[in-house]
Amino acid sequence: MNVIEAIHGRRSIRAYRSDPVERAVLEDIVWAAAQAPTPPGSGDMPWTFCIFEGIDRIDDYGVRAKKYAQDHQPPGRPWTWADRPDFRVFWGAPVLLLICARSTHPEATPDCCRAGQNVLLAAQHHGLGSCWVGAPMPWLRSAGVVAELGLPSGFEPEACIVLGYAAEAPKGNPRQRPEVVWCDRADRADRADRRLP
Repeated sequence: MNVIEAIHGRRSIRAYRSDPVERAVLEDIVWAAAQAPTPPGSGDMPWTFCIFEGIDRIDDYGVRAKKYAQDHQPPGRPWTWADRPDFRVFWGAPVLLLICARSTHPEATPDCCRAGQNVLLAAQHHGLGSCWVGAPMPWLRSAGVVAELGLPSGFEPEACIVLGYAAEAPKGNPRQRPEVVWCDRADRADRADRRLP
């Protein structure tokens, strides 16, 4: 599978088989994630990758994340998913990967997002399903959870991705080709001329 096939073939998976994922495969996925581009200001280690295994353990975290969301609804835009009895925050996945950013690092969000996209594509390459989940982030960032989960000191959860062997094959939502604006020199000069008084 080449990278273009992985990009077009990847789907967000929300149902997983119970089979564990080999640690060598997970390490390869993390190594691929660490190849994501970072600006020089990010330094050598802008992130750390924390892996949790076991469906029951991860589901328990999901129950707690859901309860936290129910108790801390944002004003004006409530989280409706938190009130759905059948909603599983981590979709029954056997692996949870947190990409944690160095605290106070100004490039944390884009660095971790670029690494997260590499995780999704590397998982596709290895025949795994994946899903980037945002629902548990308020709980993961709440007081005391970082220490309780054993995340390294000085790092905060920035991206949350579940992994495992897919128990579904969603078709996905076809994308429309985006508009492309070609900004060559002649066009820029012409636009500049039109702006003159």
